[in-house]
Amino acid sequence: MSWIVLYAVLHLYVTVIRSSGITPHPFVKDEVGSFLKNAPWQHTEMTGSLSGGPMVLTVKSKYKLDGGLVFSKKFPSQKFKDCSDILKKEPYRRNRDGVYTIYLSNGVKRRVFCDMTTDGGGWTVMQRRFDGSTDFQKKSWQKYAEGFGHPGHEYWFGNDAIYDLTKAGKMKLRIDLEKFNGDKGYVQYSTFKIGSKSEKYKLTVGGFKGSLGMKDSISIHNGMMFSTKDNDNDKWGGNCAASYGNGWWFNACLFSNLNGIYFKKQTATQAGMIWYHWENGNKWESLKSSKIMIKPK
Repeated sequence: MSWIVLYAVLHLYVTVIRSSGITPHPFVKDEVGSFLKNAPWQHTEMTGSLSGGPMVLTVKSKYKLDGGLVFSKKFPSQKFKDCSDILKKEPYRRNRDGVYTIYLSNGVKRRVFCDMTTDGGGWTVMQRRFDGSTDFQKKSWQKYAEGFGHPGHEYWFGNDAIYDLTKAGKMKLRIDLEKFNGDKGYVQYSTFKIGSKSEKYKLTVGGFKGSLGMKDSISIHNGMMFSTKDNDNDKWGGNCAASYGNGWWFNACLFSNLNGIYFKKQTATQAGMIWYHWENGNKWESLKSSKIMIKPK
């Protein structure tokens, strides 16, 4: 008798809701292990990858066959380039927001939050803020380039990765915002990309469209290079990033700043998480949440 090494991928939909989002049920792995003991093959190894969507367990087992070779096959083998690619190839993930794995054009693997629900789903989330638990202020130019935080919670995807996904100029941008009084709105831009590191991640954005009451607060930043406390590229005589404590495409200085200081309550300040033009009450008012995401046109 020889053994054939088989890899089976089980999609498990047993989840538990926690305050931080959707996470796999803690006993799923044990349940699968128990099931395999009664299966017609010998269970030898089991590993799991966690995401906000279905939990995927890759099960490595041995099965008895007469003669032949021992072989193995890694499954799944396809690599997704962004969240829209995931949804296109695995449509059952629609309405299953969560953390997924994508591969940049240079082959680098990245974990990212995918919005699989909003406006057809397939949105790759670049930035996500809703409780202030991730520090956006004490971050260097290099940290903003690499990304920081956790995609399952608050995070910045990273300018290098954003450049990689948008450099072809085929992405559109959507920003979802919420005030502390419960008001919500979104804006979309039909054109969005940023330059390379050598171009200091120069912003190209245009083609505004917004939900009722929402107005454009980012076009004034169009054509601006990214700035941080330690790399000033704005048009002001001072350093906007040093004054407002974070990285953004500052002009001289801002009408939007979604990486600004997170205040736990509505605060009248220019240093907060700001979207200045909102209905007729244009004002410096800190926001409760923001989500910046991209998807192919």
